[in-house]
Amino acid sequence: MHVAVRIERLTESDAGFWAAMRREMGPDWFTKDFDRIVREYFDRGTIQHMPHVVLLAREEEAGDAIGFAEVSLRQYAEGCESSPVGYLEGWFVAESARKRGVGAALVRAGEEWARAKGCTEFASDAEIDNELSLRAHKALGFEDLGAAHCFRKQI
Repeated sequence: MHVAVRIERLTESDAGFWAAMRREMGPDWFTKDFDRIVREYFDRGTIQHMPHVVLLAREEEAGDAIGFAEVSLRQYAEGCESSPVGYLEGWFVAESARKRGVGAALVRAGEEWARAKGCTEFASDAEIDNELSLRAHKALGFEDLGAAHCFRKQI
């Protein structure tokens, strides 16, 4: 059963919902510098210097925030042939609203934003062991490009 939902751009008054949902995603998503991320987003429309939009899903009737998506413009994304590429950086739906079309509505809104910015491809990633995310991506038509290991080192 789908839930009636409206998708809108995040406003400063909704930053608390954004923070709470990022916190639910885990420690990688709620970092010590989150206040700086919020300021950068509202001051410049960027996160880590990349153009972004943060979309908020609300239940149509109650108006409660039940999910969000962070979408960026990247110059490159693995497996893509165009540039820029719309990129689903982060995506969360409250457990009570899952499997009811909220995530799909957020992704569609992110795709529309990216298309309006001139993108012809939309990409994302997921942790290799995040089965829920992998299934959700596939259900929404993302092509699985296979597992990858990313490396970095301090120099």
